[in-house]
Amino acid sequence: MFLSAALGALVLAQAATAPLAAAPDRLTRCLALVDEDATRAYEEAMAWAAETHEADAYRCAALSLTEQGRYEEAARRLQALATAFDGGEPEARAELLMQAGNAWLLAREPGQARSVLTRAIVLVDNDTDVLPDLLIDRARAYAAETDWRKAEEDLSRALDLRSNDPLALRLRAVTRGQQGAFDLALADAQAAVNADPADVESRLVLGHVREAQRTGAMPVE
Repeated sequence: MFLSAALGALVLAQAATAPLAAAPDRLTRCLALVDEDATRAYEEAMAWAAETHEADAYRCAALSLTEQGRYEEAARRLQALATAFDGGEPEARAELLMQAGNAWLLAREPGQARSVLTRAIVLVDNDTDVLPDLLIDRARAYAAETDWRKAEEDLSRALDLRSNDPLALRLRAVTRGQQGAFDLALADAQAAVNADPADVESRLVLGHVREAQRTGAMPVE
């Protein structure tokens, strides 16, 4: 299906390991090690956790599991950490839930991802910096469930807040194409290419939409 070509790879490419912008030094070092040696990062994070019981240690351990491909385990740990963080800053809890949602997407469990991301959206509903990313991620979950209408709604809302986001434009092009709205899909795909001319995925989607205009259906791959 075109879904697996245009969206499935996108889900797998999305990073679930983005650190807080102002992460403490020990967390920064731990996350850097995740990229270099995820197994060692897990071991060091768990030793750190045993020593201090700090939330950041458990978080780094969970993210190292994501890097190892243990997506469901990572998602459950991140969710549990967000719940244990109850009473903390909403933005911090929402970020943990966002990372859990991405891990669920990587585990090919879009229903779990959608549920977790909805919780995160509720937490930061007025934060226009974070909300577009959460809406895009939830749209990916809806798309993986082939709920194109709801995916389009989330992407439109994200684009209301961040008008030239190439990922949101590209994904909305796919959702509109899947619903047969090829002219709107073409406009989105072209806008995605204009926003980031070097992005190969956007050009691929543009080609698929142009093909769909000729054939009346999105290509099957």
